[in-house]
Amino acid sequence: MAAARWRSAALLSSIVGAAASAYLLVEYVTGQPGLCLTGSGCDVVRASDFAYPLGVPLPLIGLLFYLAAIWLTLAAPGARPFAGIQAEIALLGLAVAGAIASLVLTGLEAFVIRAFCSWCLVQAAASFALLASVVMVVRTKEDPPAAHSSRTRQQAARARDQERASLLRIGWAGGGVATLAVAALLALGASSGTPTVSPGPSGLAGADSPRLGSGAVEVVEFADFQCPGCASLAPILAQLASANEMTLVSRYFPLDANHANADRSARAAAAAHEQSSFWEMSDALYARQGSWQNLSGTDADAFFMTLAGELGLDTEEWRAAYASAEIAAVVDVDRQAASALGLNSTPTLFIGGTHYTGPLSMDGIRAAIAAATP
Repeated sequence: MAAARWRSAALLSSIVGAAASAYLLVEYVTGQPGLCLTGSGCDVVRASDFAYPLGVPLPLIGLLFYLAAIWLTLAAPGARPFAGIQAEIALLGLAVAGAIASLVLTGLEAFVIRAFCSWCLVQAAASFALLASVVMVVRTKEDPPAAHSSRTRQQAARARDQERASLLRIGWAGGGVATLAVAALLALGASSGTPTVSPGPSGLAGADSPRLGSGAVEVVEFADFQCPGCASLAPILAQLASANEMTLVSRYFPLDANHANADRSARAAAAAHEQSSFWEMSDALYARQGSWQNLSGTDADAFFMTLAGELGLDTEEWRAAYASAEIAAVVDVDRQAASALGLNSTPTLFIGGTHYTGPLSMDGIRAAIAAATP
């Protein structure tokens, strides 16, 4: 029966969507490093304001949606689980709602967040596949036979039982494969060291954030290269890190509303980091802050490229990185992390995981480091 084949397709689509939702939910709840097929897009999306509607992790809503779709798909053909509404019609309504939600969320990623989460895209694809399958189920579903003989009723019941048994076998097999796939992805993510964004102190520094020094205490700075205060603080932090009194971790927090070239300068440093020259670019940006802070967009681009050349970088490689979506996403990850932490100014320091609010002086920071030393 054609309807049975399409019902199987709907079930498999729901299992795929549930697996992607479960994988994302583990990442959201535990901060487990994950694999993202769109660069830093997954981290950017997770750190956005849309990731926790009403405080609920969005993947939890997705998981509940796909579990409901699985339940309705496995319902006996023609069953009426909701106030006389056939399971197929209830499933169609659910699938339409899911497809609309996926379309809206994908639009937010494209035009508002400007980053794509690969597993969110898998969820969206699963929702559209579910809708297409359910539409075909409804279209190809055969009407029950008009005859009312005992033999006809028995044959119809036997056919429904066989179809449901087949769906259950597919469900168990698909669920088992999906569970193994999710477990494998989590294991790979845990071993890959992929940086994640977490609003808690344990997630203050990503694995790929620029680091300087090897001190026992980690000092995380959220900085804006166009911020005069950051420029004044930079030599103090560099001196403490170079003396291995601390490990300095730098994160980008461009205050775009206040500084016209904040984002460009952050991308300039992030592109230099691709060639292991973050700290050289950071020093140059601060030292020559007055030369570029009031430049127009294209003039600032040209200035930063000249600066990259002066530092001995491969300028073509630097320019490609500077203009890339990947580098923009790296900066956005840090920007969203700062927002998640409730930060609104630079420089902001976390010393040993604690927000530092003392004087931004050598003595003040050194005392805080000593207090945080294990």
